[in-house]
Amino acid sequence: MLKKQRGNVIFWIISALLAIALVLVLALPGKFKLDPEKNTDDCTTYMKNIWVAIDNYMQDYKKDFEGDLDLLRNTANPNGKGTYLSEEKYCPELQGEKTEYIAFGKHLTEVVEGETKYYSGILVLCPNLDKYAKHILDKNFYDNMSASKLQNVMVNDLMKIDSITKNNAKQKNEFMMRYFEYWKNTKHTEFNAAIEDPTFVKLRKDLTGEQPDFQDDPVED
Repeated sequence: MLKKQRGNVIFWIISALLAIALVLVLALPGKFKLDPEKNTDDCTTYMKNIWVAIDNYMQDYKKDFEGDLDLLRNTANPNGKGTYLSEEKYCPELQGEKTEYIAFGKHLTEVVEGETKYYSGILVLCPNLDKYAKHILDKNFYDNMSASKLQNVMVNDLMKIDSITKNNAKQKNEFMMRYFEYWKNTKHTEFNAAIEDPTFVKLRKDLTGEQPDFQDDPVED
């Protein structure tokens, strides 16, 4: 009799544990979004929103964006529609951890036939790129934006890095961060001086295998 009761107790304990485990498994996808494709879509959507916010900020202020996303969250948009960045979003793969996206915007000028052109080049990277190689902005996004001459240079280089590194997330992250660091640390403020800098020329050759050739890049405001 005691053995039967003990067996029943163990059965109900195991059943209860299995039920709890099932509830947790069903709850996790909703809480942490464990669908890889949806996570990638959500992550790139968040990066697009940040890119647009930085672009709007740089068009208004015509200076570098140093990477502080709080600046975008707390600075009122002159159009009267809230701040430049209204929502706080983080890579879904972080599972609730609030690690900021890596962002920087470079502002350069160029004098063309006596007229000063203003270019912005914006880089937004996922903090989880070293684990998720698809968490990048693709060329289709940039093609739909009014990209500057500087942004076109960056996009071409980033797409080559993406093509070279393929699914090697660690290498992709390493290459893109090296590229990011050049633009963040260069003191140049003039377009040709920046892209013809020997440091950039060598870096681009190391990362893409090619020498820079920007003669065919479109000139845009």
